[in-house]
Amino acid sequence: MKLVIEDSKTAEQLNVLFTNLCWLSDYVTIHKEEEGLHMQGMDPSHVCMFDIMLATQWFTIFEEDEDDTEMISVPARIFNRVLSTYGKDQSITIEIDPNGDKLNMEFTGGKTTCDKYFEIPLVHLEQELMSIPEEESQADIEITSKKLTDLVTQFEIFDKVLTFNMSEEKVLMRAKGDEGSMTAKLSLEDDQLLDYCIEEDLELNVSFSLAYVKKMTGFSRLSNEVKLGLSKERPMFMEYDMGKDSKLRLVLAPKIDEED
Repeated sequence: MKLVIEDSKTAEQLNVLFTNLCWLSDYVTIHKEEEGLHMQGMDPSHVCMFDIMLATQWFTIFEEDEDDTEMISVPARIFNRVLSTYGKDQSITIEIDPNGDKLNMEFTGGKTTCDKYFEIPLVHLEQELMSIPEEESQADIEITSKKLTDLVTQFEIFDKVLTFNMSEEKVLMRAKGDEGSMTAKLSLEDDQLLDYCIEEDLELNVSFSLAYVKKMTGFSRLSNEVKLGLSKERPMFMEYDMGKDSKLRLVLAPKIDEED
């Protein structure tokens, strides 16, 4: 298999993905599908899951061979360190050995840096793709990535738990701790709140680990907008649209109220 990325924005997205996947998983398993490459994994505590689809058109060149292995596992930290040496005006070429034993990567064509060539050993992990429930959320928010990231950073001042309190009239985000609390009321007229809908007559209160939400917003440079799907006693879905039929979905288990 041969993959080429010449677009600098796409290369930056690849870098953002692996910079942030390191905290979720030591290895990223990549499945070859007809539509492109499908990646999945979960953090060691089984609290947060990621699901990535990179369509064939996301790449400048996507070449495959009948002998290609259907699944490989990439060491996330090493892959990320290699990507950190990429120059913004270079092309990225990735070639995967048909047996799935090694991955060759090269950065070439830059005017301000030299060409670089890498070989990364791969591992063989048997990991089946998990199914993600497609049921509709009770409340959906689309907000600018910057707005959400800024709010989550501010919430860290007070607590380790982030609570959403939502109805047809309001969207509140709240963090409360021994040293105080912070509540953010998102105006339904706010230009940075791009879309909002909730089930009729529903009053929704759900809480999540603020540390995990903070890490999930680390992917914010993938897209200017982010979508959240929230439901009572169900995981939160966070989605970044990367363009060209490619996207990242993150699934976070709700925080159980220890007082209940």
